Amino acid sequence: MQNNETRKEDLLKELASDYANYLVVDSSTEWSKLQSVIENLASNVDEFSSLLESINVDTSLCVDSLLPHIVAHFEHVKKTFHQIDKLETAVKVVEKSVTSMEAELSTAETYLESESMFKTVFKPFLKPANPPSSVPPVYKPVNIFKTETLWETGSDTTTG
Repeated sequence: MQNNETRKEDLLKELASDYANYLVVDSSTEWSKLQSVIENLASNVDEFSSLLESINVDTSLCVDSLLPHIVAHFEHVKKTFHQIDKLETAVKVVEKSVTSMEAELSTAETYLESESMFKTVFKPFLKPANPPSSVPPVYKPVNIFKTETLWETGSDTTTG
């Protein structure tokens, strides 16, 4: 048992020595590490504060000098917006007229049966399938826009 007791005492002494080593601190090394970390933090805080200051200066520049110029210029741009709106309206009116004219053209082409080159060349040799009608249909012109009214009023009305 004596051997067992000495072994326990040796383990206790070794354990106490290990714990004592944890408590032994080289304060100069730790202090220099702490100072280095504090200096890095101070440097980062200075950089951040200078960044905030430059943002504040830029914001002040924007609000104080650029914003009034933008507002003043916006009044001039409103006229351009109005002209763009009138142009969009005019394009819609012209598009409506072109669509109706294309429909009329398609109807006329169907009625007149545009002949291909083959039919034209060999027409004397072919028998006519349907005799042409003697009375052509009456053409009613499509109401289209007039540029005078389109640009003066800028409205969606079409005239004949």
